[in-house]
Amino acid sequence: MKSDESTKHSVMAIIQKLVLMSLPSDACLLCGGKQEIVGIFMPTVSEVWGAPPGKVRYIRYCLCSECYKMPDITERAEKIIRHELSGGGINYAE
Repeated sequence: MKSDESTKHSVMAIIQKLVLMSLPSDACLLCGGKQEIVGIFMPTVSEVWGAPPGKVRYIRYCLCSECYKMPDITERAEKIIRHELSGGGINYAE
């Protein structure tokens, strides 16, 4: 079994790779504009967000600097991510 320190290091390595990757589809999750900020959503209960039992799910998303300033950005991003994962497709929130 991995030590807590080893697990933390592995998680940080995964997060770092997710943040540094660049995808052609990168756009602001909320408005579809140019991405300037990369976020990683780590649900408390990964199974609720589609992960197999015993696995952790990380969800990478991008934001523009204007949408990032919104006071309720966390709630908006989570709502859109939940909608996309449930098969709803991308609908930019305004």
